[in-house]
Amino acid sequence: MKLTPRNKKMILLLLEEDNYITVRYIAEKVNVSSRTVLRELIHIENWLNKKGIELEKKKGSGIRICLKEKEREILKNDIRKEKADLVYSPEQRLALLKAELLKSPGITKLYALTKLLDVTEGTISADLDKLDAWMGKYRLKINKKPGLGVYVEGKEIDVRSAIISLIYEQFHEAELIKLIFNKENEDLNPDLMKTRIGQGILGVMDINNLKSTQKLLRDVEKLMNCQFADNSYIALVIRISVTIHRCWMGMFIHEIDNLEKEVPRDKLYYLVKEWFHSRENPLTDTVPEEEIEYLAIHIRGAEIQESRGYNPGQDTQDLKIMELTKEVIYIAERETGIYLEDNERLLRGLAGHLKMAIYRIKMHLDIMNPLLEDIKDMYPDLFQTAGKCAEFIEEKEGIIIPEDEIAYLATHIGAAVKEEKNNTLQIYRAVVVCTNDIGAAQLLVSEIEREFPSIRISSIVSVMDMDIVQLTQRHIDLIITTVELQTAELPAILVNPILNEADKRRIRDVLENFLPENMNYAKIKTDRLEDKLSKLKQYCNYILQIMHNFLFIEQVAAESMDELNHFISRAVTKAGEDRIQAEKDIKIKEKKGSAILGQKGIVLYHCRTEAVRELSMAVVRLKDAIDSPEKDGHMQKADTFVVLLIPMDTDSYALEIINEVTRKIISSDFAVTLKQCGKEEIRIEMNAILDYFIQSKVLDTNIK
Repeated sequence: MKLTPRNKKMILLLLEEDNYITVRYIAEKVNVSSRTVLRELIHIENWLNKKGIELEKKKGSGIRICLKEKEREILKNDIRKEKADLVYSPEQRLALLKAELLKSPGITKLYALTKLLDVTEGTISADLDKLDAWMGKYRLKINKKPGLGVYVEGKEIDVRSAIISLIYEQFHEAELIKLIFNKENEDLNPDLMKTRIGQGILGVMDINNLKSTQKLLRDVEKLMNCQFADNSYIALVIRISVTIHRCWMGMFIHEIDNLEKEVPRDKLYYLVKEWFHSRENPLTDTVPEEEIEYLAIHIRGAEIQESRGYNPGQDTQDLKIMELTKEVIYIAERETGIYLEDNERLLRGLAGHLKMAIYRIKMHLDIMNPLLEDIKDMYPDLFQTAGKCAEFIEEKEGIIIPEDEIAYLATHIGAAVKEEKNNTLQIYRAVVVCTNDIGAAQLLVSEIEREFPSIRISSIVSVMDMDIVQLTQRHIDLIITTVELQTAELPAILVNPILNEADKRRIRDVLENFLPENMNYAKIKTDRLEDKLSKLKQYCNYILQIMHNFLFIEQVAAESMDELNHFISRAVTKAGEDRIQAEKDIKIKEKKGSAILGQKGIVLYHCRTEAVRELSMAVVRLKDAIDSPEKDGHMQKADTFVVLLIPMDTDSYALEIINEVTRKIISSDFAVTLKQCGKEEIRIEMNAILDYFIQSKVLDTNIK
């Protein structure tokens, strides 16, 4: 059993650490996906087992090689002396086969493939059978001609799709960037070529004229007054390079199927045509119009950066996209439990992306996401949330959204969720477990709390006195220990009595991949004392507004939403004009749909209006439930309505308090209190929420 160069590098990484390291850490160091690491670890584990060496795995901590220091050094030297195995792995062999078959317009002899890959014809035949399903995804078929060889049957436009997919499969995005922006014109790394698509990559794209391709894209950016997003720029460079190479081989696209409308002969089209003509080796005389259309369509469908591109509200189509995006954000908010409605960056960024994505799907353009498998593996819940959003878009637009695009939606939603979580510090309750050296443990506690503001050390526990049941009852989230523990009930991080960099990395990895069910929130800020006090004053002012303007009314006899809106507007305002304005704004909000808390039978409105000058909260309970529209248009019965009225000029401090109240309604038992309890009980719990909020601000040691 031989090791590949990458196998050796992964083993050496494991040998560098005496403690556990994560799969993600290895993936970052080796520059591959976590999925690839997991796959290759199977081979590494078998190799180690044959040498009598154990690869230990621990959930929540990672993996490590169980050897003493001397044994580690011996294994390191053995691996470094061993000549790297140049035999292709089955995955590498399949990648090379794809490249060889796709680059060749004619029949490829089996003998040539056996020489290239140094395997038997039987192995090649078995590999070709494995490729049938992959080729089928691109409407291609592998045909075998006995005595002659094999060839790929299908349309040229589908061959291009398969080639580009192959490039994304085999190259990490960082490698594509290095390839495209290789200013020194360095030769490609032979080892990289050997372990990726190999020499076959040179046969599927034109890598010698990348500067000319980049000039075209710069000219397009000037013409369209935009800037391509990084991933779109890379995708366009790859696609144009493949197109040029195929054209030089005489492999042209002669028809583009399923176009909803003819490609407009506009400035972009003529710019692309002129570029073909102005190249050092012009192709215009031989290239059919479909090739120019092919590139123009893809350039038009590329995503542009928010700062210089998409400006919502430009036309009717843009307004439609904005409304669609708001609905998608609502679904993401409902699925994640994170308040996203006021995230302007998410709204603009996602609207710009959806506009181009829907265009690409309707024009039947390829959508390829190199991070698809990583996102599915590492963020399954986020991918599922994006899938729910995609179902809504499919229904509204009459399209089918591929998994690659769902993964892009997940990145937009995930970035907004992460931003929202970064605005609040997740507090983890922890204990330090040690031997009887409490003095040394106190130093460790100080170091942990200094390095990790999100960790609050509840107590120091001797290993002899540790009681897991008791720790669980105290809602401890994790254990940081200086001695080995045999427990699976709570995550345990083994560290040295004096933290080193490896210890800090292990703690950071666990925090990033572990979310306790009960989290306390405190805003992260680093300001001077004067600024902190000013902000606390702002928070206090808004909290007092909600407390003073809190309204609770029950047994209201409203038989329709119109009657209820009329009642609420009169209850929360005094002047006649304000009542009219409030009723109008609440009705607009109602038409857009409300947040209905499912089985709780509660409707929650956030309503910005000029009818109020301060934050207000009204809780209205009806005698009998009435129909209320959800954001998807469906009606649902509800008997409790919570209306949060927000002045038009509200700042971020007020919104933060509103968001906190909203979170508690959605994610805690406060909703039950609102629906079942009396005014005084509601007020007490409301005050407790606001009291905890302001105390978290006062006690936040990160605000200075």
